[in-house]
Amino acid sequence: MKLSLSIPPDCKYKDKLIEKLDYRELVTFMQNKKEPVHRWFYYKEGYSPALVLDLIEKFNLNSPILDPFCGTGTTLLACRQKNIDSIGFDITPLAVFVSRVKLEDGYDFDMLHEEILRVTNLKYEKPKISWNSDIINLKQAFSSYAYNDVCFFKQKIMEIRDDKIRNFIMMGLLSILGQASYAIKDGGVVRIKRVQKKHVPPVRLLLKRQLKHMFKELKEREKTGAKAEVHTGDARSLELNDNSVSGIITSPPYLNNVDYTKIYTIELSLLEDNVRNLKEIRKSTLRSHIGAVYEAESAENKIPENIREILDKFSKPEIPAIVRGYFEDMYLSMAEMHRVLKDGGYAFIVVGNACFPEVTIDVDTTLAQIGEETGFKLEEIWVANVRWADVYKIKKERPVRESIVILRK
Repeated sequence: MKLSLSIPPDCKYKDKLIEKLDYRELVTFMQNKKEPVHRWFYYKEGYSPALVLDLIEKFNLNSPILDPFCGTGTTLLACRQKNIDSIGFDITPLAVFVSRVKLEDGYDFDMLHEEILRVTNLKYEKPKISWNSDIINLKQAFSSYAYNDVCFFKQKIMEIRDDKIRNFIMMGLLSILGQASYAIKDGGVVRIKRVQKKHVPPVRLLLKRQLKHMFKELKEREKTGAKAEVHTGDARSLELNDNSVSGIITSPPYLNNVDYTKIYTIELSLLEDNVRNLKEIRKSTLRSHIGAVYEAESAENKIPENIREILDKFSKPEIPAIVRGYFEDMYLSMAEMHRVLKDGGYAFIVVGNACFPEVTIDVDTTLAQIGEETGFKLEEIWVANVRWADVYKIKKERPVRESIVILRK
């Protein structure tokens, strides 16, 4: 059964909503599983590099392109493939780390290969470090053998002096944690499901295999002269000059009450030793989930009256408080996008609408309205997918869209 675009009759943008269901897979991570380098780290919230390449071609985009929510670097890698300079920001250290390793150049391949062989063939010894998460019990998420192996390999990897090689091998370790554990990423949470007969491959075997694939793809990667920068930074306050980027392709966290730092708590906790730091990172993220706190009063003071009028419609008892906070933060982010984008430049924002127990929130048209209020012109909203929110206690009253909001300065 084909779902309609689910457009309310009073929607002011109904003529701008264009069905583009051939983009359904492009707004997901599905294709990345087959793409060299992109598949080094499974990040299910990402979109396909084919989407970025398509937008570059269709809209004749050129250097530099910005992704203020760069995740694991899909936009930047695709831009490099087209020989276009790019710059990315993300607030989470895991995303920044993965992006940087994917984009790193200038390896001594002989030295890297030798170090991979040395580390993966080291004789096991009891590790001197431990590993903790404030979200799940890691000693339950892993067998005792796997837990100790992960700690052992992290300890040995951190002793590597060459930064590039150390980060490359650490990336390999991070990427196999899911396969080595009993943890399952289930929607917005991580669950531990210990099945007695489930065969979990040894950490050493998984690491050897992953690094072998990564090394092969690294050597075969086509080189271009394009520059790609990745920075730890907040999309609500970008450290960029006015009118400094030619285009923007990005996907902010969806308004789905999912805390991405919790979903990736296993990987993030291995990378970030300090639990207090993890809690601070969680609070500083975009207010798309309950745990995020970003100077709410300060943000409110920055919201102009015309934007407050848009947000007032979300001040109802049946609408969760995070909805208003999300759009306040998205206003700050979109105002920054407008500031740094050159005149005539395009901004493409991949978003999903939100479904809560009592109400469906049209994120795409709300961002279009906020975009217009911040100075953009709305070109179109491409509807890439329409689906029911298959979540417990959510009524199937109105399907939700996944869209690409196209704005122009």
